[in-house]
Amino acid sequence: MNGRPSGAWFAPALLGLSLLAAPAGAADWLPPPPPQAEYSAYEVRLGAFAHSIGGYEKGSYDVNAELLLPRLSTDVSAEYSFLVPRPHIGAMINTNNRTSYAYGGFSWTFNLLPKVFLEPFFGGAVHDGKLTTTDPTWNALGCRVLFHHGVSIGYRLTDNWSVMGTFAHISNGTLCSRNVGQNDYGVRLGYTF
Repeated sequence: MNGRPSGAWFAPALLGLSLLAAPAGAADWLPPPPPQAEYSAYEVRLGAFAHSIGGYEKGSYDVNAELLLPRLSTDVSAEYSFLVPRPHIGAMINTNNRTSYAYGGFSWTFNLLPKVFLEPFFGGAVHDGKLTTTDPTWNALGCRVLFHHGVSIGYRLTDNWSVMGTFAHISNGTLCSRNVGQNDYGVRLGYTF
């Protein structure tokens, strides 16, 4: 121990406070249902990311554009709609001639509060970076096709506009000889139409 108190008490304390705050039935533990428009809505997101934090290509920025499609099925009750993903496609374009990539996959939106949501995503990506290299200014990504996953936490400003902080990761999951993954952190603005 380094003399500082452990943070292991934080989660049980938070849970205890939430239980004392109000009696809850089983339905109260489910996330609030999404806005009805989310079932059939398209959403465009634009953002800026810090490129390859913790990797060899750090020090530049990415521009991100993404399109989210409507949920795959609307034949699900609002309480369980968070289990149904929304397909997405997008691109992460580097502004300093480093690794850029196009991606596609699925996003799951968990509504934590009426305006706050958590959105993990998973899919694949194709990049234009280096597969293997001895150049210390490039990531050696190993494969041309990679896994793409991460999470966003967002806030709905209005029924149409939202803002989110996003972490995105690409790597090959040790399926190729090299696996220097790439972590990008950014802020995005979304518009639902």
